[in-house]
Amino acid sequence: MATAEVGAPQPGPAQPGSAAAPRPGGLVLLVVRLRLAMWRTAMTRSALHLVSSVVGGLAALGLLAVLGPGLVLLAGRPVRVVALTVPLFAVVTLMWAVLSLVATGVDATLDPARFSVLPLRARHLAPALFAAALTGIPALLLVGLALGQVGAWSGGAATAGAALVAAVLGVATAVLLSRAVTSTLARVMTTRAGRLVGAVVVSLVTLLPLGLNLLLMTGSLGTDLATFDATRSAELASWTPVGWAWGLPFDVATGRWGSAAVHLALAVALVVGLHLAWVRQLDRALTSPLTSSGGQRIGSGRVLPRLLGTSPVATVAARRVRAWYRDSRLVSIALRTAVLPVFFVLQAVLTGTSGLAGTGVVMLAVLAGLTLMNDLAFDGPAWWMHLAVGVRGWEDRLGRALASVVVFGPALAVTWLAGVALGVVSRPVPWLSVSVASFLASLGLAVLVGAYLPGTAPRTGGNPFAATSGGAAQGCLTALLSFVGPVVLVLPVAVAAVVTSDSPVGQWATLAVAVLYGAALLAVGVVVGGRRLDRRGPELLGRLHRSQV
Repeated sequence: MATAEVGAPQPGPAQPGSAAAPRPGGLVLLVVRLRLAMWRTAMTRSALHLVSSVVGGLAALGLLAVLGPGLVLLAGRPVRVVALTVPLFAVVTLMWAVLSLVATGVDATLDPARFSVLPLRARHLAPALFAAALTGIPALLLVGLALGQVGAWSGGAATAGAALVAAVLGVATAVLLSRAVTSTLARVMTTRAGRLVGAVVVSLVTLLPLGLNLLLMTGSLGTDLATFDATRSAELASWTPVGWAWGLPFDVATGRWGSAAVHLALAVALVVGLHLAWVRQLDRALTSPLTSSGGQRIGSGRVLPRLLGTSPVATVAARRVRAWYRDSRLVSIALRTAVLPVFFVLQAVLTGTSGLAGTGVVMLAVLAGLTLMNDLAFDGPAWWMHLAVGVRGWEDRLGRALASVVVFGPALAVTWLAGVALGVVSRPVPWLSVSVASFLASLGLAVLVGAYLPGTAPRTGGNPFAATSGGAAQGCLTALLSFVGPVVLVLPVAVAAVVTSDSPVGQWATLAVAVLYGAALLAVGVVVGGRRLDRRGPELLGRLHRSQV
């Protein structure tokens, strides 16, 4: 192998205008083709990837087929009716960023860190990655709905033109907002203090749907077109950052040209600002080391061994508990899982609907179990330690389930107690019975499904909010299986809780049965999933090597 001569100039980043510097248009086309090629390769290599992507695509098409014509049918209606598109798309824009933090993540098939070895500048790569992001199924759905919004305002040439401008700026705002927020927060959460900041941010972001719900209900909304009036909601939404772009056609339709000019300037400034923030984060990703920094000081860990013991099951549980508060990838999952039910509790307090608070407790129980579904993927190739030391499959499964109980059990108890204390959970014992059974059943199903479908996870030291489009589709498919499963399994307990709700003795008897029934379901998942690990451990390790993206 030839070696470089001493003193010879070393290759560096290509300067703009040099022969090696790619032209912006050519780079955009190249990256989009690379994105589609990677997607096609993933389709051909994994049948599950193909099926999940097809299911996700059909679901997006179905949603677009329902909502798209509905938006177009608004054309020609009074402005007070068509004005509903302003708060509606403001919600969509904000939820695009919210879901990237609390649910799906952002598509990281083309991770910017993978381009760090190439002579590329962030300002050249950003447009290409933006164009590639628009080729995903969710982005195409957003574009289709934005075009439907243009159809809703097609009653006049001026409003249609303003709606088209709004669609371009609105889609750009949604995509850039999710990228900029997740990239910035991912960098902040690499430190202990940053994880605390991330906890506050994710918690506040999770509560945003409550404010949006109140915003949508502002004004005099009737039950039919004769009394329906979304003007007040449109005015309020148009002066929020996520509604600056979508308020343009409403301003034009109502003749408020001064407001339209202000909204246009603000919307363009927001897109430019988000673009610059994202470029800044891309520049850091392109110039940072490919591996995480490490060097953290790890304590002796005396509390967990005393609390859990030193058996193989306890050791696995203690290791996973530490990961839940040290690993920024898992911290983000734990936070968004624990905080989501707060929305239901607060909504129950505001509306006086007790069923919402109980539903929030049950949802927390189910989601807490779902977090265990792809726990193996977060280990990745490091799972070889379990195979090397001879950890049996049931010990691995039970240890991970025990860690989830330690992490999410207190959050489940606090949510239930808060609902009872606030008086929004009118029948505490029946709701507790269903919640406990849901938690244990979801854990049992998750340890079983995770042994067969370990899923994917962000790479160690990478963006904790990253996901591949195929990985997200597979995750949605397995999450659907793991969500419907607990609902079906807990149905007998729910029926028993309803039947015995008027009998104090029957309520406590149902709670005891719920605990035993849920424990039995968890035991089945641990045993069956453990046998799968014992039989296919080496093959599973090979899959885990490719599970982190």
